[in-house]
Amino acid sequence: MKIKKLTPLIALTFCLALTSIAQDLGKIDPIVQKQIGASLTSYYALKDALVDSDADKANLAAEELLKSFDAIDASKMNAAQRSQWEKHGNSLRIDARHISENEDIAHQRDHFKKLSDNMHAIVVAFKANNAETYWQYCPMKKASWLSNSKDIRNPYYGSRMLTCGSVKATLKKN
Repeated sequence: MKIKKLTPLIALTFCLALTSIAQDLGKIDPIVQKQIGASLTSYYALKDALVDSDADKANLAAEELLKSFDAIDASKMNAAQRSQWEKHGNSLRIDARHISENEDIAHQRDHFKKLSDNMHAIVVAFKANNAETYWQYCPMKKASWLSNSKDIRNPYYGSRMLTCGSVKATLKKN
């Protein structure tokens, strides 16, 4: 009986702990937001290449994505922002590099899954989408991706399952 009475208190404590873990990045420099937004545009090109099942186009788009990451000016970030960028930016670069250097579409798609999770984290943390952005999910692959359209165009299966998935969240324009 006492355990049932404590359960809401434990749940409240857990929620408060999670809230304190979420880091406030403070005021984000508009230049940094614009630079991350440019990376998001490059990300969409990569997503579209994977939708088209075009490994060569995915290579080129991933190279452009890498260049856009290199253009992000971390000197304009405060310590919390730099920490967040370093946490996800290194993984973003690794996955983009794998995609740019590999001709196997299945391998590219595997790295796109991790790249998408990290890109989502960065876009949300830095409020870097300058238009509505959709967080979409493929239940067959158990993987998500960002899209600039509500329409489902699955980058994990291309034409084999083009419309497999659903919109899980809408990131409002920042």
